[in-house]
Amino acid sequence: MKRLPVVLVAALAVSAGLLSAVSGASPASAATPAAETSELAPVEAAYKAKDFGKAFTLAKPLAEKGNVKAQLLLATFYNAGVGTKQNPGEAAKWFRKAADQGSADGQYALGLMTRDGIGTKADPAGARKLFAASAAQGHPGGQSELGLCYATGSGGPQDDKQAVKWLREAVNSGSANGQFYLGALYAAGKGVPQDLEHAANLYKLAADQGQPDANYQLGLMLQDGKGVDKNPALAVVRFKTAAKMGSPEAAGALGYAYYNGVGVEKDTATAAKWFALAASAGIPDAQHRLAQLYYSGDGVAKDPAAALFWLTLAEKAGIADKPLRAAIEPEITPEMQAKVNAEVARLTKGTKPAARKPAAP
Repeated sequence: MKRLPVVLVAALAVSAGLLSAVSGASPASAATPAAETSELAPVEAAYKAKDFGKAFTLAKPLAEKGNVKAQLLLATFYNAGVGTKQNPGEAAKWFRKAADQGSADGQYALGLMTRDGIGTKADPAGARKLFAASAAQGHPGGQSELGLCYATGSGGPQDDKQAVKWLREAVNSGSANGQFYLGALYAAGKGVPQDLEHAANLYKLAADQGQPDANYQLGLMLQDGKGVDKNPALAVVRFKTAAKMGSPEAAGALGYAYYNGVGVEKDTATAAKWFALAASAGIPDAQHRLAQLYYSGDGVAKDPAAALFWLTLAEKAGIADKPLRAAIEPEITPEMQAKVNAEVARLTKGTKPAARKPAAP
């Protein structure tokens, strides 16, 4: 069950609700004294006026004196680089201050950063405790991430029963991530009887809220007719939605849809563009396919050096295509080879190749 990058998630979870945090709509804000809310009125006005620098300047002294909502806002400003330079360490610091005062929003956001080591040391067990504290207050994000911790065993024991319990709580709270995670359990038959139709329904609920991974998974089900009626054209719509929100897997799926003319008119030039997005994000199959396109000049200008570059990256991920390599190498000069080697070394420094099966033709 893939998660969104924590920098994006924290921004979506908290900064997308900046004004709701100011107005006191979140569970963590409910117990905050009215005086704290009134103090933030100038911050809210500056934010609405898109004067983010002023909003940051006004929020900081309030946060420093202990205003929980101001601490959340300040953390969010630092996290998203709104009104100030992006600084994950400062974001984690201020989320922690809010979390220490019992803010469910702060506990959730700090949990995300702690889980992935953004702005603070990675600590799956610590993240799980933060999610549990947030979930106990009814926070939808905390519930969904605690459910995921139980499902995967991240930061503590794996427990399917507890995973399903908390993910159902998250679904009842309207959490898109909760809907996606629970859908994945139903798709796999993990902790619940396998039910592809119910999984597809949960994916759709999450996808309609803009959850990119849910859009991608729903696209796969529509493409294959699993749990839903087969509809390749609608699958392309879902893939495109997910890809535009940053899902590299969906970009790769779109590439194949355009390349094969499935659900959309065949267009190798457009396919190459989507493959390039996926390949740049590290999707090995897309790297391999892009290498083929650059070698043949199909949809892109023929470029043996580019073909070799993308093939080499795919090979490092375990995709073998000896015929393609044999075809490319006679067209590569020593200078080209040196440039490809240098760029591949730069991009793969410190990474370990993943075990992959040879790509299908």
